Amino acid sequence: MDQKQKFTEWKKSVSDFLGRDFWHDFQDIFMREWPLINIYESSSTIYCLIALPGLVNQEDVRIFINHQTITLKGRVSYPVNGYQTIHEEFSNGHFERTIELPHPVYQKPIDAVYKKGLLTLILKRIQDQEVSEVVVIEDENN
Repeated sequence: MDQKQKFTEWKKSVSDFLGRDFWHDFQDIFMREWPLINIYESSSTIYCLIALPGLVNQEDVRIFINHQTITLKGRVSYPVNGYQTIHEEFSNGHFERTIELPHPVYQKPIDAVYKKGLLTLILKRIQDQEVSEVVVIEDENN
């Protein structure tokens, strides 16, 4: 059982004991990481769907792909002028998130598109046979 499953079961047990509304006061502590990311895989690619509402232009997000991780850094903005904030659940301002990928990938994406608040990245998987190369060591004495 992974850590997330353990936490989910623990949270359910506490909720059953203390009542469902117990967690309402702690929602900011246990909020999900942001931006939200869905990852899908095929035999040759990794498909990442990243929710980034409020991105003003493509320069507001930087994407770093490093072998088996993606790091997103940027800024989102929801300008609501003339109003005082009463309740806010979307992240607003600077963000940074790193997520582990299920397989190694090349640094350059096959495709990267931002449309209707969603950033789509398609990454080419590095196949197992490409990762393991035999290193030939030359003998300088011969």
